Amino acid sequence: MATIRETILEYPSIEDMKGFLDKVVFVKRGINSEAECTAESMKQVGLCVADTYAMLVNSQDFSENKLSITHPRSFYVQTAKQLYIENGEPEKAGKLGKRIIIKGKAGNRW
Repeated sequence: MATIRETILEYPSIEDMKGFLDKVVFVKRGINSEAECTAESMKQVGLCVADTYAMLVNSQDFSENKLSITHPRSFYVQTAKQLYIENGEPEKAGKLGKRIIIKGKAGNRW
C-alpha cells in the first residue's frame, strides 16, 4: 500500500510543491505523511491536495525556452473548490478564486 504522501504526490502538479506539502500542509493538518493511505484517510488526502492547489494558484507561470508546460489556473481553482466541498470545508471553497477589487480614486495621469 502507498503512504499518504505518495498518494497525494500522484495528483497533477503536486510534485512541484513537495516543500510546501511537507513543511506546511502536513504540519497544519497534523497528518503523519508516512502512514498507510486507507479509505478512511482519503478525506484528509483530498483536503491536503486542495490546500496545495489553493497555494499553487497564487504562484507565477513560467516557461523554459521553447518548452512550456502550462495548466490553466481555473483547473486548480475548480479542483480545490470541489475537494473542499466534498471533504466538509465549503467555507474555504467560497473564498477561492475571487478577484481582488481595489476601491478608490486613481487618475490616469502617470
